[in-house]
Amino acid sequence: MAQSQSQVPTTTKTSVLASGTVIKGNFKTSENLRVDGTVLGDVTCDKKIVIGTSGKIEGTIRAAEITVQGKIEGEAISKGMVHLMMTSKVDAKITATKLEVEEGAIFNGNFAIGKKK
Repeated sequence: MAQSQSQVPTTTKTSVLASGTVIKGNFKTSENLRVDGTVLGDVTCDKKIVIGTSGKIEGTIRAAEITVQGKIEGEAISKGMVHLMMTSKVDAKITATKLEVEEGAIFNGNFAIGKKK
C-alpha cells in the first residue's frame, strides 16, 4: 500500500557554498547552510549554519544555530548555540543563548550570552 503524503518522512535540506566560491551581497535561506567558500555580506539562515574550515563570512550572520570551523568577521547572532571549533578564527560580536568554545579556537571580540530579561 502506498504511503500518503503526510506519512512520507521529511528530509533536512542543506545548501552548500563550495570552496572557491565568492558571494558579494546579502542572502537568506530557510534551510540549513554550509559555507566552504566566502561570503562578503549578511547571511540569514532559519536553521543551522556551518562555516567549514575553508569558509569565511564578512558580515552579520543570523541563524538558529551557528558552528564555526573557519572565519567570521563581523557579527554572529543565534537564537540558540554558537559553537567555535578548534580551527575557528573569529573577530566578531556574538549574541546567543549558549556559547561553546573548543580549545584552540581564536576569538577576538565581545559576546552576550543568555536569554534577555
